[in-house]
Amino acid sequence: MIYFTSDLHFFNRKALSVGQRVFGSAQERQEFLVWQWNSTVGPEDEIYLLGDSSDGKGEETGRLLGSLNGRKYLLIGNNERYLEDPAFDVSVFQWRRQYFELKAMGTKFILFHFPIEVWTGYKKERVHLHGHLHRVKPVWEPIRRYEVGVDAHDGRPVSIEEIWEAVKDLHNMDRTVEGVW
Repeated sequence: MIYFTSDLHFFNRKALSVGQRVFGSAQERQEFLVWQWNSTVGPEDEIYLLGDSSDGKGEETGRLLGSLNGRKYLLIGNNERYLEDPAFDVSVFQWRRQYFELKAMGTKFILFHFPIEVWTGYKKERVHLHGHLHRVKPVWEPIRRYEVGVDAHDGRPVSIEEIWEAVKDLHNMDRTVEGVW
């Protein structure tokens, strides 16, 4: 199974919410996110983190990410300072990149931390997955752009099948929609 998530912001002491769910402490929020992840993602699943995984230090971030299920791939966001810490074990990730095109479900999924309006093949029924905005609504019409962040999914990673079901019937990208292209 393939999953996606973003904007976990582990070890952020000021983060007290996930979507519309409010927590009594940052620790309670973090425990909730770990629970949501490990009860969704299995050890053999693949999971793409689309940025802003942790605001913590290298060693603590490495320990926490290592405790999470799945083979992890990182799309670097704007809050990945732990990567610069020599105490961070980079082997927790299969790879780290800024941008990636994943071929699955008969289409390409464009993975990038930030939402973009135009990407390679955006008029050809391709799907852009992103985070960063902390929105509670995952799908943006009329283009196939989908937010995978924890705020839009009650803290849990979202499967590729769930994403495909949400976007497959959106506008046909081969036709021009007035005011969009």
